[in-house]
Amino acid sequence: MSAVYFMLLLGGLIFFHELGHFLLAKAMGVKVLTFSIGFGPALVKWTWGDTEYKLAVIPLGGYVKMFGDEMGDEIADKALGISVPDTKEEAVAEGEAVPPEVYTLEEKKAAQEAANYEEYAFNAKSLWRRTLIVLAGPAFNLILPFFVFFFMFLSHSELPSTYLGTVKEGGPGWEAGLRSGDVITKINGEEVSYWWQLEEGVNSSIEKEMAITVQRGDKSFDTAVTPEEVENVRVRQLDLIDREGRIQVVPNYVRPLLWIRPGGKAQKAGLQHWDLVTHVDGKKVDSFVDVQRALDDGSGHSVVVVREEPLGQVGHAFFNHYGDPLTVKLGAGAGKGIESAEMVVHHVDEGSTAHKLGLRAGDRILSLDDDVKPLWFVFEGYMADKVGDTHELVWENDSGQHTDTFTLAPETIKGEFNEDRQIVVFGAYNHSDHRAPDWIANDARLAYATHHTWMQVYDAYRITFLSLVGLMAGRVPLDTMGGPILIYDMASRTEDLGWEYFFGIMVLLSVSLGVINLFPIPILDGGHLLFFLIEAIIRRPVPIKVRTIASYVGLFLILLLMVVVFKNDIARNWDKITGWFA
Repeated sequence: MSAVYFMLLLGGLIFFHELGHFLLAKAMGVKVLTFSIGFGPALVKWTWGDTEYKLAVIPLGGYVKMFGDEMGDEIADKALGISVPDTKEEAVAEGEAVPPEVYTLEEKKAAQEAANYEEYAFNAKSLWRRTLIVLAGPAFNLILPFFVFFFMFLSHSELPSTYLGTVKEGGPGWEAGLRSGDVITKINGEEVSYWWQLEEGVNSSIEKEMAITVQRGDKSFDTAVTPEEVENVRVRQLDLIDREGRIQVVPNYVRPLLWIRPGGKAQKAGLQHWDLVTHVDGKKVDSFVDVQRALDDGSGHSVVVVREEPLGQVGHAFFNHYGDPLTVKLGAGAGKGIESAEMVVHHVDEGSTAHKLGLRAGDRILSLDDDVKPLWFVFEGYMADKVGDTHELVWENDSGQHTDTFTLAPETIKGEFNEDRQIVVFGAYNHSDHRAPDWIANDARLAYATHHTWMQVYDAYRITFLSLVGLMAGRVPLDTMGGPILIYDMASRTEDLGWEYFFGIMVLLSVSLGVINLFPIPILDGGHLLFFLIEAIIRRPVPIKVRTIASYVGLFLILLLMVVVFKNDIARNWDKITGWFA
C-alpha cells in the first residue's frame, strides 16, 4: 500500500498543477497536444479530441504540450515565414516550387495547422494570455489547500465539546474557579458548544478579562478569566513562534488511577498505588475527578478497584492487566489520602538522570521549577523545550519530600524519517491513562470548515515561506531537504495515521511546489514568466538562442538540486539500504 499512497500523493500534486495549465490554455483558445503525468515512455495513453493523454513511467513530474509553444518548431517557422530547408528526397531543387503531391498526409496536416497558427498557437497569443496560462500551474497548487482543507473539515460530523477534563492548579482557569468536569457554555455572552470556539475566545482575549458561564453538574454560574500570553515555539530553526492565549485547561481527563499517601487511612484500608477505581458506593466512575467529588463529603464509602498485575516491559512501554474487582471500605476522612497517579513515577531507567536523582517507582512529582505540572506529557514537554537548562525538581515518597537540581544534555536519535533529531531523556516514566470526553454533533459545519480552512492554509503558506527563507539564509541546513524517497516514507505512514495526515502532507507539498515553480529559473514556470516580463519591457520576444542557453543553465540548477535531495535521501536511509545487501 505504501507505493499506492506515494503514487496518489505525487500523482495528485502533478495532476492538479498540469490541470491549471491545461484549463487556462483551453480557455485562451490554445490547442493542447499532450497532457502527460510523468515522463518517459507511456504506460497508458489515449486520444480525446485534439489532445493525447498519457500516464508515463517516471512519476516525478508532468507536462502539458501546447501547439506552437516553441518558437523553433517547424510549424511555427512556416507560419512566421521563416525559411525551412526541404529535406524530402522527392523534393525538387531548393528554390523551386514543391508539387503538392509530394506531401504526406502528416505534412498536409502540419500545413493546415500552420495556416491556422494565429488562431490557436500558444506563441501567437497575446502576452497577458500566455502569462495567465503559465501562471495557472503554480496558482492551482497554491489554491489546492483551500479545497482540500475545506472538504476535509466539512466532513467532521463530531467535535470535542467545551468540557474541561483537566484544569491546572494555580493557572488562570483555576484562579477563576474552574475545575475538572466543568463545561463552559458562554463566552462574553455568546453561546459556545465546541472546544475550537473556546480556543478562539481565549486567543482573542489575551490579557483581557473574558466573561464566561460555567455548567457544573446541575448548577450554572458566571465568572471571569484573563488568559495569559504564551509563546508556542512551533519550529525553533524557523523562528516559527505563535502568540497564543492560555487559561491552562485541556479537554482530556485522567482515569481514576490512584496514588496512596503513605501511612494514611486509605493505605491502612487496603488501597495501593495504581489501583483503578471502577465504582464508588455502587456508582460507576470514569475519571479521577468523579472519585474526588464522591469522596469529598468526608464520610465513609465503599470503593471497588481493580489491581494492576504486571505482565512485562518492552522498551519504555509497560504491559499489564487488571485482576478481579476488590471492594475496599473507607472510613471517614480516608479520601484525604488519595491522589491521582498522573504525576507518579511508574518505572525508571537504571543509570538515567532520574535514577541518579534518586527517583524510584511510586515517587510523586510535586513541582518542576516551582510550577505544578498537571499532566505527565506537559512535564516531559517542558523539559524538551528547555534543553541544557538546570531544573529544580520536588517530589515525595514514603520517606518524605525531596528537592534536587539536574541538567539534561541533548541526545541525537533518528527521527521517523531517518533524520537526525535532538531530544532530552529524563529516564522516568509514568503509566497514566487519559481519556477524551465523548464528542458532540457538529451543527455548525460550514462555519467550522470555513474558519479552520483559512487558519490551516495560512499556516501552510507561513511554514513554506519561512522554510525557504531559512534555507536561503542558512538557518535551515541543506541536509533537511528531501526528495522522492522522503516523500515515499511520508506517504507510507498514511495507513497508520489516516487520510487527514495524507492530505496535510499533500497541502504542504502543494504549496512548496507552487512557490518553487515561481522561482525565476529557466525551464520552471517562473523562468517563462521572467522571459515574458523581459518581453513586455523590450517589446519583442527574447531571442531563442538566449532562451536555449538559459534553459541549459536552469536544467543544470535543477539537476544540482536533485543531486542534493537524492544524496540526503540516501544518507537518511543508508542503514536500510546496506541492510538489503547484508
